[in-house]
Amino acid sequence: MHAQAPKRTLRALADNLLICTLWNYTADNTNARGNLWNDEDFSIFSRDQQANPADLNSGGRALSAAVRPYAAKIAGELLEMSFDSQHKVFRLVFRHDPQVTAPSEVFVPRLQYPSGVPVQVSDGHWELDAERQVLIYAHTQRRVVHTVILGR
Repeated sequence: MHAQAPKRTLRALADNLLICTLWNYTADNTNARGNLWNDEDFSIFSRDQQANPADLNSGGRALSAAVRPYAAKIAGELLEMSFDSQHKVFRLVFRHDPQVTAPSEVFVPRLQYPSGVPVQVSDGHWELDAERQVLIYAHTQRRVVHTVILGR
């Protein structure tokens, strides 16, 4: 249930092409006392739930909702960006700016796609840099609107 609030919030933001930063990280969060002030418990981390300090995701809460693909750099105007967390399908649509020659980049979190991910693009070519968790997409000039889909 903890993941429902961030899922809904992030979906509403993406549906409206808005950008946000999740900042509620309370390093000393506990299951008994939450964020240790105001009786709130919204931290995306809890030391009580951290089984392995060497694992970046250990102690994470609602990470399936908070850690999601997103358009990091777009060579034009963002038209659509959505992520279906249940089916793990990300969709990006943008109109390219002919003056931008750099490729677009999409953050592809290992947390969502630990075994890799199928990629479909409307045109051009792509490369997945698994180490950096980034999809680099170079579109062609033949189309004005381009689509990137992660997942099936």
